[in-house]
Amino acid sequence: MIADHASNFIDKNKNNLGLQRSVVDSHIAYDLGIRELAIILSSQLNSHLVMGEYSRLIIDLNRDISDPTLISEISDKIIIKGNLDLSKNEIRSRVKYYRKYHDLIKKKIADYDIKIIISLHSFNPVFKNKKRNIRYGVLSNSDKRLSNKILDQFKINNILVGDNEPYKGNLFGDSLYRHALKNRLHHSLIEVRNDMLDSPKKIQKVSALLKKVLLSSIKHL
Repeated sequence: MIADHASNFIDKNKNNLGLQRSVVDSHIAYDLGIRELAIILSSQLNSHLVMGEYSRLIIDLNRDISDPTLISEISDKIIIKGNLDLSKNEIRSRVKYYRKYHDLIKKKIADYDIKIIISLHSFNPVFKNKKRNIRYGVLSNSDKRLSNKILDQFKINNILVGDNEPYKGNLFGDSLYRHALKNRLHHSLIEVRNDMLDSPKKIQKVSALLKKVLLSSIKHL
């Protein structure tokens, strides 16, 4: 199990990238509730877990190394002042975080002969002043073997779920492309609406559902 955007950590010497603390504590900087969910769910499933240790505003671990949004200068209409006109040395230092994360995933796969990767993310309940009605999203690329099983299980449990919503899952060079699709491993990305993760009780409830859904989906592969 992986959680690319689990942390909003920014080094103290970067002065919050010129952002207000409220922005650093928002969905702009990381996936709200995902760290806690990933820890609980991976424990319940007895699975290995790799989580990002830095805010996606430092460097987005779920992007290809050549992606122009790897270090974003603007996010959700907010200019990230601390990401403007970066020196080559600063970019190299951030890329080290990126390589460390992906090297750890690669090592886990090799050391434990991992065959399945689940990526966890969360999304905002409102986008462009419009409420998103889906509670969960299952994102997939060209390999939909596991994602289709997960979608089926959500529907069996009468859960409103989006198929490649609220985002598309076919981003070239993202974490699942890099570690799962290229290695022909079963994989899927699950998005959880973040208002369902804003308390320990809610996180426990979501974890219990995802455990049930994932175990049933894997059984039917």
